[in-house]
Amino acid sequence: MVKKIRTGLFKKTTKYKPLWCNHADWLIFKSLAARENRTMIEMIHEALSVYLECTGQDHKRQIESLENQRVILAAELFKYRRKFGTLPL
Repeated sequence: MVKKIRTGLFKKTTKYKPLWCNHADWLIFKSLAARENRTMIEMIHEALSVYLECTGQDHKRQIESLENQRVILAAELFKYRRKFGTLPL
């Protein structure tokens, strides 16, 4: 059974929980979603499902390579933003 969360002024209930991430990760998800013509929710859902599948099957090497790729992509986005400004999305 899904646990309901109370939100808002009128105490509406929802089954969704807020996800918090830092700005670099948000930019990465936003640029990937724009590149693949998906919404942010679809991209985050796919990333979380792949991460949970890899941790469930104990793929430590794949998780480490994905985290290394994330760091490289964040550095490239930082260089791009410093040189050209914000991303045109």
